[in-house]
Amino acid sequence: MTTLPTFAGTPAERTLAEQIHEIMRMQGYFYASDAPIQQRVSLLVGYFAPRRGGDEATTRAEITAAINANAEIFAQTSDGEDIIITTARTGAYRARVADTKHSLQARLYEPEHPLPVDDLSIVMTTTRPIMPKIDPVYVSDYWLSDAPTTTDDTEQVDEISTDTDSPVVTPDVSVAPVKVPHHLRRDATRVTLPQGITIDVALSLDQVMGLHGEAIISALRVSIEKDTIKRFAVFGNHVAYEHDVRSFSKNDIRQISEYIENEQQVPVLDSDILVNVLRINPRAVDYERQRFALNYRLHKELEFVGVAGANLWATRKLLDKIGANKRIKAADMSAFVNHLEEGFDDSLTVTSAATIQQRGSVEHKLTFFEWEYGILPFNDALAAILPPPVINRQSNAVLTFEMAQHAHYAISVNVRFPASTRGGWLQGFDELFREWFVPGALITISRTNQPNVLTIGYTEVEDRIEQLLYIDDSKKKSKYAFAEMRVTSTVDEDLLPTQANVGRIRKIKFFEISERKNIHTLLENIFMGFGEEVGSKQDPIYRLSFEQLFAVMSVYRIVTRKYLLHVLDEHGQCTRVNNTNGMWDCKIDVVVNERNDTAGGFYDDEEE
Repeated sequence: MTTLPTFAGTPAERTLAEQIHEIMRMQGYFYASDAPIQQRVSLLVGYFAPRRGGDEATTRAEITAAINANAEIFAQTSDGEDIIITTARTGAYRARVADTKHSLQARLYEPEHPLPVDDLSIVMTTTRPIMPKIDPVYVSDYWLSDAPTTTDDTEQVDEISTDTDSPVVTPDVSVAPVKVPHHLRRDATRVTLPQGITIDVALSLDQVMGLHGEAIISALRVSIEKDTIKRFAVFGNHVAYEHDVRSFSKNDIRQISEYIENEQQVPVLDSDILVNVLRINPRAVDYERQRFALNYRLHKELEFVGVAGANLWATRKLLDKIGANKRIKAADMSAFVNHLEEGFDDSLTVTSAATIQQRGSVEHKLTFFEWEYGILPFNDALAAILPPPVINRQSNAVLTFEMAQHAHYAISVNVRFPASTRGGWLQGFDELFREWFVPGALITISRTNQPNVLTIGYTEVEDRIEQLLYIDDSKKKSKYAFAEMRVTSTVDEDLLPTQANVGRIRKIKFFEISERKNIHTLLENIFMGFGEEVGSKQDPIYRLSFEQLFAVMSVYRIVTRKYLLHVLDEHGQCTRVNNTNGMWDCKIDVVVNERNDTAGGFYDDEEE
């Protein structure tokens, strides 16, 4: 272990001197402990000036003051153009002095008492010398266990284990032993974090982590991310020195990719890769160290689609196949759910996130759009039970959904996590929804003991047959049609797409997915198709209830009631009807009305 020197000067000078010495130690990482390490002051000024936010003249003055305050550690010389400072990894550099007193040449040719060479036997002999017998040295148990240790004028803080055979968990970040002078002991019981939180380090580790665990982890993450030298390898909540993390060859990466994509054809756990590809025994002493190295290195080569407790890996080609939906593009889907990240998510209006997390399940009403395309929006209610991302900027995760009433039925679902202003969604429910549910069904999504497995359940009711809406793609031009479907679970009658609820949708133009991103156009067409005419032909006004508007809008795209109210208020031509329960009037421009009539916006598919 390298013993670091103690720096002098003001607090600012000590901090700057420590940073200068750390950079020079990294420069001489492979040098001997007492080898000289040199650096020019001008280069140090160029490095620190932009990072400290000052000009070069101020930075040079600060560096010179820090070096002068620690003259014993930093030796200064000049080459006529610049000042060169010299130090060593262990502190001040001491030039080596050659010891020639006991050199081989002196002992052979210049003995202190030369022997006479009259008798050759003095120099040469054919007799083998007798090897002396070395007796073992026994050490008393007193010195092995109970021997008193010597102390000096410094106090050593309890050392935390720095075992590199396994990755370091973030809350238990290892620190090197630090010698604290006596005059600093009075202030050593309290530490203030950048967030302004004061921690009493005199408490036990469990007490400190219980009170300030999240703040400490947050501060550690910020410090590690700001490390310009990138000395730490981070994966999830585990940290290790990057230099100690094993690397994998291109051949290893190729074998892992082929194992995932060709042999398994599903995302694979990191433990399976270690055993089946890399041939590492789970009972090996360095198994966890190898596991951390695998996850850290694969992050740059493959797609991480796991969650906490289940580190799953997939190739990009395999991930694109999971939950693939050729009928709708990711860019279009993103436009449908962006309003969830803009403050219009009302999924927690009835039940709070804390209640959902406590009971481990959430109820969801399946709209026609979600049923037709096998997609669920990543709203706050679902986020309360779904596992969060493990690594920074993780975009996907693959979860397994099983049917609670049919345990043999399971599917893999691709989770698209929200990012900044882009909403998220879950895709891949196409077969499951069509096999067991109808639009408007009330489903229950629950957690299980496995972190990457969830269940979908429903309340069974007496079977009945209903004429329900579906999209007919049998012809070149898609259209809405009705067909008999069996209802076996509890449904929301307002969202059930029967002919009585949404029958007039066949009189409206069939909007393609890319056309549905303009919600104002959809709004006007729904008012014209379903609303009651209360105006004149020159001044057309249509009246429609908000619940029916929401039910029909849910056929075309994902929308929340809160967002739909915002669109109505923003439209300018739509107003609430006084003394009515949720009725709205919307004035449609004559130009828009005539354009829809001439362009075939309203049609009767029975004439075809």
